[in-house]
Amino acid sequence: MSESAVPSPCINVCTLRAGDGLCTGCCRHIDEIAAWGMMSDADKRAVLRKCEERMEAMFEDS
Repeated sequence: MSESAVPSPCINVCTLRAGDGLCTGCCRHIDEIAAWGMMSDADKRAVLRKCEERMEAMFEDS
């Protein structure tokens, strides 16, 4: 049984931080956003895990 397709984490709050290119809406880097459509589902899941970690770190820092 295959896993379902991985949806984009975009929430239409697209603001990139100047220093690192991280989107404040979905926590993806600009290069991850650009490559999303060409990534395998496994790679997308890996990016989503990184996004979760980044989101947690953003809240810990504030």
